[in-house]
Amino acid sequence: MAILRKHKLVIWPGIIKYSDDAELDYIGNQSEWDNDADLHSFEYAENDFLIDSSGNIYSLTKRSNQYVIPEANGDSMPLHEVLGIVKAHAAQKGSCCVAKLYAPTIRDAFKIVESLNET
Repeated sequence: MAILRKHKLVIWPGIIKYSDDAELDYIGNQSEWDNDADLHSFEYAENDFLIDSSGNIYSLTKRSNQYVIPEANGDSMPLHEVLGIVKAHAAQKGSCCVAKLYAPTIRDAFKIVESLNET
């Protein structure tokens, strides 16, 4: 008997965390993911991953017709860890007072990333 793995849908917005860099990419919704070939056609490293606004983690190595399909790996990241990578991203962008960055939810932490990437 085959065991079917339940497909977990990404709860947007999300961010991509690259394994070798503090840089984060903000993705606002499924449409943005689908319409930006740089996001869904990129050759991600094995340790790159996407975090959705619920903290669920998705690997980015599964492909179908050259299209990256985020696949839930069963792990999640709590708010304090998300804030840690957001602070590292902010520091890399040259923001001041990074230690004081705070967000009450993961979704709010992602908004910080979005605003930093707009500047």
